[in-house]
Amino acid sequence: MADSWLVLRCPACKICHGRKSTGHLCPHCGQRIGENSEVVDKAVDSNDLRMKVVLANTPEELRGLLQSKLSKDSYLVGREYNPAVGLRVVKDSCDERGLIHQKIIAEKLIKNGIEIDVVDFMEHVETQGLVIRIESGIWQFLE
Repeated sequence: MADSWLVLRCPACKICHGRKSTGHLCPHCGQRIGENSEVVDKAVDSNDLRMKVVLANTPEELRGLLQSKLSKDSYLVGREYNPAVGLRVVKDSCDERGLIHQKIIAEKLIKNGIEIDVVDFMEHVETQGLVIRIESGIWQFLE
């Protein structure tokens, strides 16, 4: 697993961060992170790393609760979600006036194997500036 990410704990500030190797400065306090620094965990990709660093920096008594909440939101950054596919789904869901109806986008998401709540997905698309909400369940695609 040569390309794995390391979750490292800084010996000075005790805050965890992720890197592919040791031999750098802590991004929090500037302390040198050497080969003898504590490796808390390993991650297979950047999404896995994000989750593991957040959990490593969370007090132990809150980790279970936080992990369950983060797992519910992981579809927006999960390995199976591809932004290019999401954009294609949005474009394919437009009618001749550029309107997107909730029922149509739901069907397109399912057809493309994207298991995401439609409203959450469209709120994410709104934050990216690709659509504006016209009314409940209807969005205008911005080209």
